[in-house]
Amino acid sequence: MVGVSKAISSIANDIQPREEIKPKEDEYIVEFAKITKTKDNSQISGDSSLITKLNDGKFMLAISDGMGSGEKAAKSSKTVIKMLEKMLTNGFDKDVSIGLINSAVNLNSNEETYATIDISVINLKTGNIECVKNGACPTFIKSKNNVHVIKAISFPAGMLDNIDLVVYDKDLEENDIIVMCSDGILEANQELENKELWLSDLISKIESDDPHKIADIIIKEAIDLNFGKTKDDMTIIVAKIVKK
Repeated sequence: MVGVSKAISSIANDIQPREEIKPKEDEYIVEFAKITKTKDNSQISGDSSLITKLNDGKFMLAISDGMGSGEKAAKSSKTVIKMLEKMLTNGFDKDVSIGLINSAVNLNSNEETYATIDISVINLKTGNIECVKNGACPTFIKSKNNVHVIKAISFPAGMLDNIDLVVYDKDLEENDIIVMCSDGILEANQELENKELWLSDLISKIESDDPHKIADIIIKEAIDLNFGKTKDDMTIIVAKIVKK
């Protein structure tokens, strides 16, 4: 009887009214700008991108750069972005999502078709950022006068059956600037072997904290370095984290 009494007591405790725990409200908002330029003499950009708020209080920025330019490159990068949006907005784990995307790109490709994966996921409650990269350009995070470079050496999606994900995790501070780009911008400076050096230096010298102005300055500089021509497809996303 003692056991039954305890069981009933336990059930009674379980059905007592409990205080509802409200989800924590967002502490931050993200201001952003995106500029895309198509390669000279090309009608279609091989770059695809996505900027969206996720269902779990997070904000995602993503760029996929298809190999080459034009329709073939666009098809592979759009496949990656569409699958990424579908999977992550429905709460899929990032590692699982990108593994599935890589498999899908392989299965749907009769020719050599590769696309980079570059994701930044900002937690609007905590200010933390996770960067997930596969074959993508570095991400630059400007905090006050310091620029942190996040880079990964790995093959683009579709190149290998098993991809090597690199995930970087960092706590952001208010007004930190995040800069993501495709290789059309990074590779613009042909004189430097260390390609991220010129961009990191440029970002550190830009006095404005307006994402639109920063994006405009960077893409204009990249085009100027190619004698006023867009040598490759160019995409840049600049975001700033701001407290509500």
